[in-house]
Amino acid sequence: MSIYRPPAPADAALVVEEHVSPEAFSALESEWRKLETSSGVPFASFDWARTWWEHLRGEKLGVRDSLSLRTVRTADGQLVAIAPMVISRRPSVGPICVRQLQFIGADPNITELRGLIARPEWQVPGYRALVQHALQNTAGWDTLQLLGVPTELDLGVVAESPDFEWSGETSEFQLALPDSWETFRSGLPRNIKESLRKCYNSLKRAGLSFRFDVVTRAEDVGPALDCFLKLHAARAARTDTIAHPNVFATPESQQFLRAICERFAERGCLRIFQLMVDGRVAAIRVAFVIGNTLYLYFSGYEPEFAQYGVMTTTVAEAIKYAIANGLERVHLSAGNDVSKTRWRPTVKLTRQAMLVAPSARAHLTHRMYRGALNAIQTVPGLKRATSFLTRRPGSTVSLHAVSSH
Repeated sequence: MSIYRPPAPADAALVVEEHVSPEAFSALESEWRKLETSSGVPFASFDWARTWWEHLRGEKLGVRDSLSLRTVRTADGQLVAIAPMVISRRPSVGPICVRQLQFIGADPNITELRGLIARPEWQVPGYRALVQHALQNTAGWDTLQLLGVPTELDLGVVAESPDFEWSGETSEFQLALPDSWETFRSGLPRNIKESLRKCYNSLKRAGLSFRFDVVTRAEDVGPALDCFLKLHAARAARTDTIAHPNVFATPESQQFLRAICERFAERGCLRIFQLMVDGRVAAIRVAFVIGNTLYLYFSGYEPEFAQYGVMTTTVAEAIKYAIANGLERVHLSAGNDVSKTRWRPTVKLTRQAMLVAPSARAHLTHRMYRGALNAIQTVPGLKRATSFLTRRPGSTVSLHAVSSH
């Protein structure tokens, strides 16, 4: 365990501590849960991090993850931020490897948003302390991946270093909810109003009735997820529309999904929305309630009902549900596409960055890794030959894992 006390930011002196034992999850649970509700996303929760570690951590020849939870406290011991991190070693054996310090959730799209968990006022000083702590303790890592970084964060001389690079932005889309659906609908653009009218009327014209069901109980999760996985795969299999990957194609990803949904259901925070058309599930979407926010996760639908805009209807009914239940926001997830922007949401931008440790070893392994990635992307045979470096079949090795819906 390493402890580093960084120079105090303007508002408080902060203490950063690293925890490498899985027992730290239990020790931090109570404090962690107090922080997570302000995030509005399920990926910041204690349940998500612990379940990910139990089901999706790398333990193979190509990649092995070791736990590196980092807490940020004030000088008097108040927990103000948590960085749920792992050190990923590729390959897992041998003297030549790259050691990536990154946030928990390094998976193909399952964890859509990653970053420091903190109340808004502690985000900037928390990230600054995290980077300073990492730079004072470089023995265990070669590259540091930063995600979810506030756009207003100033890292000073660190950001001016040739070892540091900003590498992109992530957009999140949220809807602020009024006290009624009619008020919300009246503020929508004309195109989405027309789309909603067509979705509802097309079912009526076809003589089809619909019902909107909400699964919340733990005992109902299994059958609902069976349906979700079937319809999610059916959506991904379509070739006549926008491509959507089957995020839950592997047994490991399905086991994780079932485990995390059961955890959220037990805490009363799971919502699986089902649009029933003439007694059949035509569309389905998994969602989570985090504090006063409804987060819309992945979805699926029966292709034969696509002509009726059933996914648009499902989102509209989910928004109605959130308003009726007194929630303040609907989070439409990350990824800049028209299915989100047409609702006229507010946009939150965060940044991504890469920092190479100031050591000869780190620079050498980083150059080797980048060179290997470039070769893998340009030579098809190498991609197959190096599949052992990935976390699951069909995924690719990358420096950054940034998901989109």
